[in-house]
Amino acid sequence: MTFEERKNILSKDVLDVDDISKLLGVTKQTAYAVIRRIKFKTDRLGIQGKILIQDYVEYFNLDLRRYIVGQEQIEEEICKEEKIS
Repeated sequence: MTFEERKNILSKDVLDVDDISKLLGVTKQTAYAVIRRIKFKTDRLGIQGKILIQDYVEYFNLDLRRYIVGQEQIEEEICKEEKIS
């Protein structure tokens, strides 16, 4: 999976079994098991076979800033402004 594909999937609000399968490089059966584990911990969506991206991010403790376009430039500008102030 390319960085661009991963970024596109992680930009969604809701992930399904196909998304999980692609992200983790596992079979659909394993992806369903992962969804069940995430839902066991938290299930804010309440739709079978789908999870909120936020539940996925929290479960795997991911930092999504690396997938946000322009995030580095924004952080640099904030640092510059803080130094000026």
